[in-house]
This record gives sequence, C-alpha cells and structure tokens, in this order.
Amino acid sequence: MSTTIRCDRCKRRLRNPAAPNAWNATFKAGRIVGYLCPDCQTPAENAEAEINEATLVYGQTAGGRYFGVPKGTGR
Repeated sequence: MSTTIRCDRCKRRLRNPAAPNAWNATFKAGRIVGYLCPDCQTPAENAEAEINEATLVYGQTAGGRYFGVPKGTGR
C-alpha cells in the first residue's frame, strides 16, 4: 500500500518526501492529520513552523504520537 501525501488545501502532490522541502504537517492531539504545501501556507503558518524547527526537538511515542520538547533541555 502506497501513501500519497497531498496538500489539504490545493491537493498538490508531494513528489519526493525524502528530499528537503518546505511542506508542513498539521497535527491534532499528536497525530498527523494533514499536510500543507509551501504555496498554501500563510505567512503566520510558515513563521510558526520555522520557529518550532529552531526551538524544538521532535520525538514519537511508542503509541505513534508526535511531541516536541525545547532544545537544550536534555530530554
């Protein structure tokens, strides 16, 4: 089974998920519920993603939920 990632707003397909890209995942209760391509992100959404990437370390629980903790906290 193949999972195709598409933008929730314009339905554009992410062609190479392994390559660096500016797509954002959207989360609800630690689960990925969608994706946004760079063209559909608002400036506020893009800024939030950049700030999160610069200040958080991401992980995943054994149950598959994602979480972020501040960088440099030793967690």
